[in-house]
Amino acid sequence: MTDSAAPLVDDFKQAMRRVASTVNVITICVGGKPMGITATAMSSLAMDPPSLLVCINRAAALYASIKDVTHFGVNVLHRDQAHLAQMFADRAQAASRFIEGWHLDDVGPPRLVDAQASILCRRTDHHQFGTHSIIIGVVEEVNFRPDTHPLIYLDGQYGSVASDR
Repeated sequence: MTDSAAPLVDDFKQAMRRVASTVNVITICVGGKPMGITATAMSSLAMDPPSLLVCINRAAALYASIKDVTHFGVNVLHRDQAHLAQMFADRAQAASRFIEGWHLDDVGPPRLVDAQASILCRRTDHHQFGTHSIIIGVVEEVNFRPDTHPLIYLDGQYGSVASDR
């Protein structure tokens, strides 16, 4: 980055702090070892076929592995799961991440049992751009809670928005 680009980057960061994002834990399983990270850059891509994309920083611990796995999971966190978002964002807590509340099978990506929603995807493509890669997956399985209270990240803080349903 050039010195002349620094003000634009700072302004862009401030603008993005004003965009509310749902908090997710992206999971994979490599050689029987579960791995996961907290991510807010996730979006539906298409309904035909049902697909989504996640953006992963190339400095993330699981980045080298996610490019090669056949499947990944997107676990949309419920408003009462901010502790999980913090745990999966902190590399020092890696050993504690999958101790309880997860469906583990030594092959597929871990699924958070009481997630707001849990989506299993077959990884179909990835594209590098800047510091991140865009990982595209076709949806193969979906689980969700009946209530709609996702964990939201806005301006550096966790929060929630309850639906009127």
